[in-house]
Amino acid sequence: MVVCEVRAGTTASFWFDNWTSLGPLIELVGENGPMVSGLSINAVVADALTSEGWWLDRSRSRSPTITLLKECLPDAQEIIDAEEDDKYWWFPQPGQGTGVFSTSETWRVLHPSPVEVFWHKAIWFNGRIPKHAFISWIAARNRMVTRDRLISWGLQVPSSCVLCSGSIESRQHLFFNCSFSSRVWNYFMSKMNLAPPHDFEAVLRWLVNPAKDKNLTLVVRLVFQAVLYLIWKERNRRIHSVEKKSTSTLIAEIQQTIKLRLDPLARRQRLITGQDSVLAV
Repeated sequence: MVVCEVRAGTTASFWFDNWTSLGPLIELVGENGPMVSGLSINAVVADALTSEGWWLDRSRSRSPTITLLKECLPDAQEIIDAEEDDKYWWFPQPGQGTGVFSTSETWRVLHPSPVEVFWHKAIWFNGRIPKHAFISWIAARNRMVTRDRLISWGLQVPSSCVLCSGSIESRQHLFFNCSFSSRVWNYFMSKMNLAPPHDFEAVLRWLVNPAKDKNLTLVVRLVFQAVLYLIWKERNRRIHSVEKKSTSTLIAEIQQTIKLRLDPLARRQRLITGQDSVLAV
């Protein structure tokens, strides 16, 4: 928001600049303001002044527009006596800022930060595997193109789960009501002696703080994202080819992926503690 501080009034537009406490006068009185008042649409503030005060003060018109303008105009004497140029100040929001234009503040106002979702830490944590985090982000936003969504869009596709054929394919079913995917997920949870909730949204909330130990928390989050990624990849593979992988094969792939991700940190911890890292899957 640009605010004009009128000094001599030789630069500020009478109608269009934000120089009164009520904002631009043209927005207050409308497009007929210049015609009713007799003041040119291109007039500056100084054009509306005489040596004695506002030019409009001498008008005897009963027009509501003239009356409104008279009530809006500030004391004229300070402007008549002033010799300085008018000044313009920029504020990102009313009552905020120093008055000096800032590119970063402008960007912030035009592109406000969205409200942080509750599952932010469960998806965008330090140490994540980028492609796994991306798929998990799509799943968290419920944007995965599962069959129940395709049908809701009017597409003629089979509704049953590709992995187990036991129910309608949805996000909740795939992760992890499906008998195939639940075997993979439950394998890792049992290894870590954890009992997460079954509802997908509840799992996301649980992942924000799944364990007291920060290293175990990292492992749990990595496992969750790896399971999501490889289950979704296996689902797509079965749609587009005749190849199938067993749950044991997927479990081995996930174990290998997690170990490769955690090995550098695990080695550093062994050097410090002399014991196997809690991060070992």
